[in-house]
Amino acid sequence: MFRSTKRFTGFSCCHRQPAHEGHCKFVHGYSRSFYFVFGSHELDPKTHFVMDFSGLKVVKAWLDEMFDHTCLINADDPELELFKELDQRGIIQLRVLPNVSMEATAKFVADHVGKMLDETTGGRVFIQALECRENEKNSGWYYPQGTEQTIPQATSQI
Repeated sequence: MFRSTKRFTGFSCCHRQPAHEGHCKFVHGYSRSFYFVFGSHELDPKTHFVMDFSGLKVVKAWLDEMFDHTCLINADDPELELFKELDQRGIIQLRVLPNVSMEATAKFVADHVGKMLDETTGGRVFIQALECRENEKNSGWYYPQGTEQTIPQATSQI
């Protein structure tokens, strides 16, 4: 098993957790970061890399579109229609996710980027783990099914 890692940082966006009883129910912002752990059972025969990072331009573009200066709202937010109106009026750039927690966002990103990797690497490269960080103190991890036992306890300093 081979691994490589890649960080993408500096995605300023805001979100809220409407069901939270504390301050997280309010719209607030962070600079999100994503830390990918890529795995492969074989190196690329041409480059001898797990993942040629120059092949991640489409991933970076998608992350920019989804998370740079956007407002992330849960699909079940009771105020979703208000956020849609704000988007239509050009006040926010709305992105609706199943849930905007760091853990759920990590899964959302891993699912999308995993499909991109399948297309660009023919399935040779996969995501072993993904950390979604909202600041220097808080993050959530997602391990796609079947990868939990293949990677040591994750530690990153984004």
